[in-house]
Amino acid sequence: MGGDAQHPRNSNEFSESSPLLADERPRRPSHRPTLSVTSIASVHVPKLHNGRTIVNLLCIIALIASSATGFIGIPVTRVVEDVVCRQYLGVAEGVGGPIDEKDCKKNAIQEKVAFVIALSSSLDAAVGFLAAFPWGLVADRIGRKPVVSIALFGILLNLLWCIAVLYFNNIFPVEMVWLGSAGLLIGGGNALLVGIILSMITDSTSEEERAVAFMRLHVASLAGNLLSPAISSIMMERMGPWPSIWTAIVLLVVAGIGFLFVPETLKHQRNHEDAQEPVEEPEATGLKSRVSHVVARFKESLSILKSPSLIILLLTCLGSGPVLAATLQFMAQFISKRYDIRLAQTGYVQSTYGVAQVIQAFLILPWLTRHIMKSTTPARFRVPDEHHRDLSLARWSFGFLAVGVLVLGLAPTLAAFVFGLLLMALGSSFGSLNKSLMSLYVDPEHRSRLFSLVGMVEVVGSVYAQPMLAGLFAVGMELGGGWIGLPYYVLSILVAVTGSLLFFVRVPKEARDLSTAHENENHED
Repeated sequence: MGGDAQHPRNSNEFSESSPLLADERPRRPSHRPTLSVTSIASVHVPKLHNGRTIVNLLCIIALIASSATGFIGIPVTRVVEDVVCRQYLGVAEGVGGPIDEKDCKKNAIQEKVAFVIALSSSLDAAVGFLAAFPWGLVADRIGRKPVVSIALFGILLNLLWCIAVLYFNNIFPVEMVWLGSAGLLIGGGNALLVGIILSMITDSTSEEERAVAFMRLHVASLAGNLLSPAISSIMMERMGPWPSIWTAIVLLVVAGIGFLFVPETLKHQRNHEDAQEPVEEPEATGLKSRVSHVVARFKESLSILKSPSLIILLLTCLGSGPVLAATLQFMAQFISKRYDIRLAQTGYVQSTYGVAQVIQAFLILPWLTRHIMKSTTPARFRVPDEHHRDLSLARWSFGFLAVGVLVLGLAPTLAAFVFGLLLMALGSSFGSLNKSLMSLYVDPEHRSRLFSLVGMVEVVGSVYAQPMLAGLFAVGMELGGGWIGLPYYVLSILVAVTGSLLFFVRVPKEARDLSTAHENENHED
């Protein structure tokens, strides 16, 4: 991954490093001496930094930011539960000492806790979805780095408002945490951050280096989510929920400061564009003109969806939101209620799932990718090339997910629930495999646009995921008995239906021909 940023790229590399959201608008030449906020932000774009340095910095930031997410989920759930429990029992804050957590497991209390958290998550996803596209256009115009800083500031405002409402619960009703979603209008939230970070890696690496860079970013994020829930549980058992919450805030601020040391990557494309004299276009003025501009760019992004198989793969992304939600905050509340354990102890279960994902990503999946194409593999499981290999593994991943989620709903004990998580971990690479397959259906210069659309579809899945799980959880508690697992029963059906769509996916002919050509070359060698 040693692509040096100071060397000019060839035309293919320029087209691969396309903007986050395609904007063909020509830019002013950079040889004129100008001074602006964006030029100040990019004045230290170092020529000594190469692609490896940029990717390393982004991986460190992803590790810190994902750790913040792991630290805050369970403690916030416990604080919301305590606030709702006091309201239900009519006990004021600080009166009569702390309330035993076991007294807060009544169905009515748990239903409201699930509803408050679910609607908050859904609003966050919806607002982020609406704001991501226009902020993506801003990122293409002024650079990735300033927009990332703005997005982190918006996320921080969201969290601080949530903390203020929960801390001063004698003044604010707990439902006011929903207003914090408005903070994501500033910067676009997590959905935009993911898209920009992927685009920064695309800007800074060659096509050969890119797959490894994406894997390193995934591993860094996975490591943060792996360690932080267990550490958060230890802190909660000894000091209560608030130290973990403040730790998450500090980590988020540190991640924002870390971005100050990441060079701006959009300059790689501008160096090429500045070689041509621009043709001036009138600025879009007024709200109506700007909305029309955003809609036009969105339609351009949709124009890449020409293959039915690509559309099917994009639809499967709608299932990723519920699967993720079912293993984070909702899972903590579910196992605390069903198995009568303290919320502070649920972080260990989440970390166990994280360890299983790491084992799957570093041991099981590489072993499968090596052996599924060997001639010694039984014909029923053998595949002819790496593209059919990814498609086959994606289908198997959805199968393991569906069975694992069903086990979570049926599990009578916590040990059985953990076994279900281990089965889910075997299918945890479904998202990466799907994205790998999607890239076969578009030209290299359109892949950034494709992944932006993927991020938007995944956000749509997140909008309905938490309310669906919360509603089914409430119905399951009312029905009683084994019906408490209703959220996971329905999710298992959803995953199975989503995975069945992959049997209608066909590897494009161009990819098959390319694989055949490579095989022929290898045989000749």
